[in-house]
Amino acid sequence: MNADPALVVGLLRAEDAALAYPLVRAAYPAMARGTWMRLARRALRTGPRGRHGILVARHGPACAPCGLISFRCDPDMRHGRVLTAEHFVALTFGEVWSVLDAFLPALENMACKAGCGSARVILPGNQQALLARMAARGRVAGHPVAIRTLIEISQNMA
Repeated sequence: MNADPALVVGLLRAEDAALAYPLVRAAYPAMARGTWMRLARRALRTGPRGRHGILVARHGPACAPCGLISFRCDPDMRHGRVLTAEHFVALTFGEVWSVLDAFLPALENMACKAGCGSARVILPGNQQALLARMAARGRVAGHPVAIRTLIEISQNMA
């Protein structure tokens, strides 16, 4: 359940790319604006079944992004097709976990739409509280295909 019902989650829009750059710089200070804009333009082409892209969260439909997470679908030798979400970034006056909680249903829906049986969320190694909240979610009901959310912690944050 989304702890902050005011958060709106959707795919990155062309007009969001420049507004999201401060979020990206906060997590990846060495990323040049031009590099981010190229990555954002690529992410705008999610493909016919939404198999890759960037989700953004905002505190209202007309607000600037306060969080983002990238995703892609890949085959996995243990889990079949898996939607992998990583590079989670949030800058908000509220709780950071509320932004992640807002992303999870959207990621699960994207996984179903793309024909994935699981969604893997990779969090930076310093996000233990987020990991604990995600572990409590377990299997997600209410989808035509039961989506199992896999949780991994990346120890290397670039």
